[in-house]
Amino acid sequence: MPFNTLLLTECFLPGQTHYKESGVEISLQPESGETVLFFSIDDQSNPNCKFRQLLGIDKDNQNICDLIVFYAKDNQRMICFVELKGSDLGRAVKQVCNTDKFLRQKLNESSSFSNLTAKAFIKLKGSIPQEHRRYQEELIKHFGDQNFDIGRTTDFGQFLRGIVRQSKGKRKGKRNKTNRK
Repeated sequence: MPFNTLLLTECFLPGQTHYKESGVEISLQPESGETVLFFSIDDQSNPNCKFRQLLGIDKDNQNICDLIVFYAKDNQRMICFVELKGSDLGRAVKQVCNTDKFLRQKLNESSSFSNLTAKAFIKLKGSIPQEHRRYQEELIKHFGDQNFDIGRTTDFGQFLRGIVRQSKGKRKGKRNKTNRK
């Protein structure tokens, strides 16, 4: 299954750069020269999407994330696994990691994944739990350092573009571009 197969499915949300589910939302404002594509892949919120069937996991009842966002600018290509969650950070981490794992397995059959940087963005409605460090370690192990964000911000454009958020008074810099292979 090549990645472009997703463009032909009911998962593709043409023209959208904003998504809301269960009171949790994300958005970004595309800049000049950027391509941003949203795919609503969770069949709980998008019953017409057959993403689980495309991956061959529809019988396994595996957890997957809410969205896949494709981002491209110049020679940079990125796929971001997005989960919008009330408060269950552990489940959110499992969902983004599972989706990456199953998509990677399927795309490796056609080698479509080799030029993509994989990232994960988890947006929480509630507060970040105290055990978040454990989940951060899991995301570092799976996606690589600087390739994930857990937070409460709605605008995730800076994260996709690789801009580091720092404490007040410090200048913003570029993130380390680490590709996970």
